[in-house]
Formats: sequence, C-alpha cells, structure tokens
Amino acid sequence: MESAPHPVVLERYFFTRSIVVTVASHKPGEGVLPVKPENAISLTAIADDPGHYQVVMQSIFNSTGDVTAPYIIDMECVGLFVVDKRLVADDAAREVMIIAHNLLYGAIREAVAWITGRQPFGQLVFGLSVLQSPVVLPSPKPDS
Repeated sequence: MESAPHPVVLERYFFTRSIVVTVASHKPGEGVLPVKPENAISLTAIADDPGHYQVVMQSIFNSTGDVTAPYIIDMECVGLFVVDKRLVADDAAREVMIIAHNLLYGAIREAVAWITGRQPFGQLVFGLSVLQSPVVLPSPKPDS
C-alpha cells in the first residue's frame, strides 16, 4: 500500500544569524539561569510564488549578559517550504507553522549544543519549545 506524499515539503533551511558570546565573568556553579530561550517565529507567504512559504525562527538566550549564565546566544534560522496547492490557505499556513517550528527550533538547538560544546563553559542545551497560539484577552465590558 503506497501512502500519499505529505502536503508540506521543506525545500531548505539556513542560518542568517549564529551568535554565541561567552560571558567571561561567569562563575560555574554559582547558579545558572534556566536554559529557556525567548523564541519568536513568523510565517510569510511568498507573494509571487503560490504555495511557497518562508518561516523565520529566532531564539535568544541571556540577551542582557547575566553572569549567572555562561553565554549570550542569538540564533536565527530561515526555512523555505512548498505546500500542495490543494490545501486551503489557512490550513496550509497552520501546517507550515507547526512543521517549521519543529524543524527550525530543532536545528537551532542542535547548533547551540554543537557550538557551546566547543566553548570554555561547555555545552548548553536548550529545553523544549512549545508552539502556542497568541493569547487573546477578552475585551473589557463597558460599565453599566
């Protein structure tokens, strides 16, 4: 039994920013910030190429240079995806976002682990990232 190909295909991904800076005044063993980066992800449909999407994911860790963490990290990874044109636009965007989050964050985690493994304070491994819908707060009700 042959299965249908997946409707979302990764064309390629690449890093547009790979910054790892050692916090020289870090003292190992004096407490460490949780290894949880701030993540941002954005999706853009490529206007002149239907069915093609670009997703940019950025992960930033310790942007303030807090000495309880060994590194300042800023990574940005871009993924280019092709979607089966039979998918409805909203479904296509949702599918791409879910797949891109997993692939791009995985690539960032791997790069951070590899690069920091060759730094003076040793390997740092980012924790898991959960893709969540933006929180929409209810509108305030007017006073009666």
